[in-house]
Amino acid sequence: MAETPASKKRSPEEIQAEIEETRQRLAENLDQLKAETTPQALLDRAKTAVTGVFVDNSTGELRKERIAAVVGGVVAIIVVRKGLKARAHRRELERLKEVVWVPVPRSSVNPAYAAMSRTAAELAPAQPLAITAS
Repeated sequence: MAETPASKKRSPEEIQAEIEETRQRLAENLDQLKAETTPQALLDRAKTAVTGVFVDNSTGELRKERIAAVVGGVVAIIVVRKGLKARAHRRELERLKEVVWVPVPRSSVNPAYAAMSRTAAELAPAQPLAITAS
């Protein structure tokens, strides 16, 4: 740091006092940072932030529109997830329907699965078309 004419005129006692004052401010800042970064302080700050989203700070009332939006989002996620699972289940049944053929009498099969079953004639390969030259 470049010395200015004003800093040359300071006495050693003034410099020592300034150093002590700076040390004191630094120690206070470190204590404050230490207090702000404890787990409990971080938890309290996060709780206040979340509460501020759902509670109006000026009146203390719940913000019903925000709560409704979050509940709606959660319900939408659940519905979409259930729909995707059902779709995957249906696709798996379709895949199994094409892969598995078990020769059982239709009368002994669950009616839901009996509707999906096919006979041996239905499973037989199609006859190739005969092409004749004219």
